[in-house]
Amino acid sequence: MLTVAPASRLFCAITFAVVMTPAFADWEESPEYAWKTYLSDCQQLQRDVTDVQNGRKMAMDVLPNIQGFLRTITVHRKNLAQPSLGSPDYVRCESVVSQAKDTVAKGSAENDEAMDQHFRQAQTEHLNSPEYKRARSLGFTDVGEIGDLDQHAELDGEANLKTLMLTVDFGCGRHFRAAHYVKPYVVYTVHRSDGSCGVYKHVAVLGGEKVERGDFIDEEGIFQYVGWKKLPSADGFPIDVRVVKALK
Repeated sequence: MLTVAPASRLFCAITFAVVMTPAFADWEESPEYAWKTYLSDCQQLQRDVTDVQNGRKMAMDVLPNIQGFLRTITVHRKNLAQPSLGSPDYVRCESVVSQAKDTVAKGSAENDEAMDQHFRQAQTEHLNSPEYKRARSLGFTDVGEIGDLDQHAELDGEANLKTLMLTVDFGCGRHFRAAHYVKPYVVYTVHRSDGSCGVYKHVAVLGGEKVERGDFIDEEGIFQYVGWKKLPSADGFPIDVRVVKALK
């Protein structure tokens, strides 16, 4: 079965965001330019903080903007002349910076809550999906994707692969094409440019339908993981291949 459900098991397990904060190196700027851009960044921060305070936006909506201006305003501050540091505008802006930092904390908390809610929703959709219910009815613990065998093994371990009902996923699995026959296996391959595969992959199918070279894998197929096996490749050299057994 070609799985295009919005919440696969693998998706549920790894649904999290990794936010990389760019590293900003300090740079040199004249005190005049530093003061001008410091005030400009302060104005932008004030606008975002006010939007949150007035309820026009959520803190998470302005989080990237505020984080960016806080980073640059730090550099500008280091290049300010002493008279600027003692001015009323500087005191006012530093108050805005403090409020902006509070907004960052609030926005981060909102992001975390939104992510948790998204994960819970995705998990609920998965547990209620026809694929999951079918897997349970066949004695499997869950559903997996034939195009993501390596990811499943990395996530839960090699042994756990045998407990999954494997389906043909939309992103990578549907691109597997029959490459060669090694009795009683048909070895299928995909290239890194195929769908979302990203890397060259191959899988050996045991007990599947008769196919010709170049045929796509059965998109309606249900498979069970068997394990690794050393088989000759198309050019005759032995390779280690994951083997799956066709269940229909």
